[in-house]
Amino acid sequence: MRGLYEGRYVSGQRLVEPDLIDRYGVSRSTVREAIKRLAAQGVVETRHYHGARIMTVTEEEARNILLIAELLVGLAARQAAEKIDRGTARQDLREALDAVTAASEGSDRFDVILARNRFHRTLARIAGSRVLETTLGNLHVHLVRNKLVMTSEQRAASYNRIADAILAGDADAAEAHAKAHVRAMIELLEKT
Repeated sequence: MRGLYEGRYVSGQRLVEPDLIDRYGVSRSTVREAIKRLAAQGVVETRHYHGARIMTVTEEEARNILLIAELLVGLAARQAAEKIDRGTARQDLREALDAVTAASEGSDRFDVILARNRFHRTLARIAGSRVLETTLGNLHVHLVRNKLVMTSEQRAASYNRIADAILAGDADAAEAHAKAHVRAMIELLEKT
């Protein structure tokens, strides 16, 4: 997955088992298990006698993934706002926001993606939904291939708006800001 995040692997690229074994210093069974997991997530496709290759996501599929993400991230933000005063939710959200802010100031795309994933997982955990957390995680795998990137300032401002609304316990605003964040990506996709 890190290779996909970093652009080392691209859509349509064939995954050659011996190359993966050499690159990662693991056994053939470990490589095969990893490929099976990636296939289950829809990241790679496997065919008998043809091996595995990174699946290609069409523009229409990318748009659909983002439309689903818009709803799920909005739901996670809404539910997090409704439950923000439980346990360590406020502290957890602030830490996830700090991670996004710090990553956005750097230049490592992988760090930004990990911080984004952490932020969304935190929303789902605060919401108390393991299903939502797992589903968002699976969507993030597909969003990696989306080359549309906000500027670091736009990203930080967007996540701050979401977090501020959640911390204020304003479920409507939290959902609206979260949806607007994903909607901005959809609009970028439609402009290309």
